[in-house]
Amino acid sequence: MTEIKGRTENGLSRRTMVKGAAWSVPVIAVAAATPMAAASTTNASLAWTDSDFGLLSLQLIDGDATLGAQVAITVPSEFTFTNGPGAISDNATVTITVGRPSGINIPVGRARGFGVYSYNGVETPASTRTVTYQTVPVVGTEFGVPETTYSAVQPVSVASDGTLAVPVEFGLAGTSDLISISALASFPVTLTVDFSDGTTLTASSTISVPVGAGVL
Repeated sequence: MTEIKGRTENGLSRRTMVKGAAWSVPVIAVAAATPMAAASTTNASLAWTDSDFGLLSLQLIDGDATLGAQVAITVPSEFTFTNGPGAISDNATVTITVGRPSGINIPVGRARGFGVYSYNGVETPASTRTVTYQTVPVVGTEFGVPETTYSAVQPVSVASDGTLAVPVEFGLAGTSDLISISALASFPVTLTVDFSDGTTLTASSTISVPVGAGVL
C-alpha cells in the first residue's frame, strides 16, 4: 500500500490536528485593574463638632495671664473633616474669623473679643492673627468689639471615607477699657478651608457669652 504523506493512520492530516490543538488551548482572560477612586476634596464636608461649656479659664492672647468666666460661656473647641471616596493629602489655607456680636453698640471705649489661641494643639504665631476694631474717622480712635482672624497654611490628611478632628482653642483678643456689657454677646465664628485644587469648605458656629461673665 502506498503511504500518503502527511496523514496518520486514522486518515487525519497533521495540519488538521495542529489546527484543532490551537483551538483547544484554554483562553486566559486578563482583567484590567480598576483604578482606585481619585482623591477629591469635593467628596468632603466640614463641621464644628464639639464645644466647651462652663466657667472656662481663657487665655489672654499675646499675654501670660488667664481670665476665668464668672458665668458659664460656650466656646467651640473642635471641627471635623468627613471624607468620601478618595484620600485627601493637601496643604490648605485655614481661616477662622470671629465676628462682632450683633445688637451690642459700644460707641466709646473697647471691649475684648475672641481669637484663635491654638490650632491642633499648637499655639498660633502672632503673624497668623489680626485684631480689627472699629475706628473713628480721621482721628483713628478704636472702639467697640474687635473682629479677629486666624489664617495659616495647614496640612490636611484624611483617609478615604475617613474623618479628621482638629482641636481649636479660643482665647481673649484685644483690650478691655472695663466697659460693662449688659447683654448676651453672641460672636459668629466662621471656618473656611481653601484647598489647592480650588475647593472651599466652610462651617459656622458661635461663641456665647451671657451677661456677667466678666471676660469681655
